Amino acid sequence: MRNLQLVGTLLVSLFLVSCASTPEPTKAEMIIGAWSAEIQGQAMTLVYGETDVTVREFGMSFPYEWVDADNIRLNAMGQEVVSRVEFDSPEQMRQLADGQEQVFQRVQ
Repeated sequence: MRNLQLVGTLLVSLFLVSCASTPEPTKAEMIIGAWSAEIQGQAMTLVYGETDVTVREFGMSFPYEWVDADNIRLNAMGQEVVSRVEFDSPEQMRQLADGQEQVFQRVQ
């Protein structure tokens, strides 16, 4: 009985260690997918791929790239914008650029 308890304790400990060592996803991984926001009074859905973002309502895509682990550079019709990307949770993203903050909610 004692050996069984020892084995059970060991297995639970190994499980907890493996869960704790699972790496957090990067911002580049977390941004992939569809996000909704109200931009200048209009509801929009932006769909982020690995290298481009599509404005679903207009069917237009723009390239973007990661400047570093926290910032993206978006090229929208010749106008470049660098935004800091923050995640409050996997379901909520904030982008900060030029003193403006935009909050996005993940679309399921």
